Amino acid sequence: MTVDYSKTAKCAVYCQEVYQDFSTIRFGGLTKPPVLIDRKSTDTQCAILSEGEGIVIVFRGSDSSFDWGTNFSTRQERAEFEQKIIQGEIVDAEGKEQIYPYEGTSSSGALMHRGFVNAYFSVRDEIHDYIQSHPVSKVITAGHSLGGALATLCAVDVQYNFSKKLSEIENYTFGAPKVGNEGFRQSFNQRVPKSYRFVYGMDIVAELPRWWQGYRHVDREIRIGPRFSLNFLSARFQDHAIARYIEALKAMAR
Repeated sequence: MTVDYSKTAKCAVYCQEVYQDFSTIRFGGLTKPPVLIDRKSTDTQCAILSEGEGIVIVFRGSDSSFDWGTNFSTRQERAEFEQKIIQGEIVDAEGKEQIYPYEGTSSSGALMHRGFVNAYFSVRDEIHDYIQSHPVSKVITAGHSLGGALATLCAVDVQYNFSKKLSEIENYTFGAPKVGNEGFRQSFNQRVPKSYRFVYGMDIVAELPRWWQGYRHVDREIRIGPRFSLNFLSARFQDHAIARYIEALKAMAR
């Protein structure tokens, strides 16, 4: 499957721009204002961007207050990242539990991270309402970090509910954690074959939650950036920054 790196880089930039304050947010290159969804109860935000006959649903990633400009050069900075991002949002006690969020049971045995499901379902109705009420034929879902997990859930959910209306569904994630078990992985791969899961360098979040907790990544993984650093510990955290993804993808798009 050929990767359109220009489109990928644009999605990555959207994932960076969605970290802005929603009261003043701007997305470059758009002629129509975005539809912003901000659910305070779950601290979940996403934007629906109109692009011709299609839309891009971009999810805000981990802790919008976190300073992605930090260089993680000190133990204190890494500890803050560990507490806010890893423990607080990726492998929290509630999130370790896996559930099937829909009525009935899954024929594939799919189970998903409860924390991610709760976050996505808090904005799901507004996403569905938009697709139902607009002449949308193509959908792209995108997200960085936690936003990538939500984008993955959104892609398979939209495919399941709107496959007759849509001609194409694509999913682009950057440094996304695992979302569900093997049953979810197989179901997602079948339903959303145009999925591109990018991992930069030694990004630590892409390895979470751990395989021994019953989580598996969806296909298809695309590795970019260096795979080795003399400063191994800091690189594990630094490589998660969306700016590193954008820089590498723009170079590949030339």
